[in-house]
Amino acid sequence: MATKKVAVACQGGGTHAAFTWGVLTEILRTKQQWDANPATAEGDTFDLLGISGTSAGALCALATWYGMAPNTADSDCGSIDKAIERLDFLWTTFAAITPIETLHNRSTQALLHLEEKGLPFPASNPYDVGGSIALASLSILGARPPYLSFPALLDALCPHFQSIDWPKIPDIRFRILVGAIEVLSGNLEVFDSEKSLVEKGLPSICKHIDQYSATRWSMCRALSLQGVAASGTLPEILRAQKIENTIFPTSQPGVTVRRDAYYWDGLYSQNPPVRDFFRVADRENKPDEIWVIRINPQEYEADIDNMALADIRDRENDLAGNLSLHQELDHIVSLNEWISAYGTDRPPLSNCKPVTVRTIKMNSPTTRNLRHTTKFDRSVAHLSALNEEGQAVARQWLADWRTLGSAFPCYPNDARYPETD
Repeated sequence: MATKKVAVACQGGGTHAAFTWGVLTEILRTKQQWDANPATAEGDTFDLLGISGTSAGALCALATWYGMAPNTADSDCGSIDKAIERLDFLWTTFAAITPIETLHNRSTQALLHLEEKGLPFPASNPYDVGGSIALASLSILGARPPYLSFPALLDALCPHFQSIDWPKIPDIRFRILVGAIEVLSGNLEVFDSEKSLVEKGLPSICKHIDQYSATRWSMCRALSLQGVAASGTLPEILRAQKIENTIFPTSQPGVTVRRDAYYWDGLYSQNPPVRDFFRVADRENKPDEIWVIRINPQEYEADIDNMALADIRDRENDLAGNLSLHQELDHIVSLNEWISAYGTDRPPLSNCKPVTVRTIKMNSPTTRNLRHTTKFDRSVAHLSALNEEGQAVARQWLADWRTLGSAFPCYPNDARYPETD
């Protein structure tokens, strides 16, 4: 029996990420059960090395990490039970539950459905004053702040974020990565708990990179609630998330500039971050496996000659959500092939290790019934159904992972659906 070091990567996809809620809940429960009964274990087990996420996947990642992180103001933190409780809190709070929220959600779904059918509607602009008036009106009518804004939701989800016991974080060896894109520079940016450790002068597994000596078009920032909010900032709906007084490199090596940073959804950068799990100083701190919780289906069934505009937009959204992910995963596959061919005795592969990538995905009938418009559905029934499916899928997936061992399917083949589905 071996213990695999696992990093979980949570793809973004609006409320479809309620599936991720279910998957993570089952992963955490299963780890708890397997760790409690090691003597009866048959097959491999796993340790969670890290979690990454983008957009709604970032919310799931944060809920999990916050629950697992020691906290001086909340003794329940630092446990699997707290992580599961925070995941439940996230999605039950994000759901439309008050009368005005339910009405708003139903109205939004009806309008999106009509727009999908081709009815013209005036374009909305999150920078118009009308949007602020609409939010104020919803608030007056009874919509809760966590329903109306990501910052309020994150404050409720992580009420003692400032009391995280950072000196103890290196001991739990559980990292979080959150992806977003900085609008003005075009930088792919990751908000990283390991970067927080570095800035606090605490032990870190990070490989030192001088990101200010030259423009690399990618940056690593310390973890913050603002950063997680940035990851879910859809530009068509929300104003860019501003983070003040942020350092950027310039065209002159070693010269930096400070300005306000503006962020959009991580869909435009990394969905979700994966390669950053390997930017560590020692091979021992790299994962053995990456488990990708996929929200956007890789394959698509349609009569290509008779696609409606709504079908085209729906597929565009899937492809955009998968593009960056496959670039990162295919790079891992290539590295595995080089390691197999040349070994790891000499540079540049001496600090590398073979990594297995695996996919956890929705059932095929579910993906056929979901559309881009349903990513905005916050009804309790919709979220609960996806949560339940996530738990059921993960329960069977983990049982098969343990039973089949090395024969268990892996990426890229496990991103497919069987032709008989």
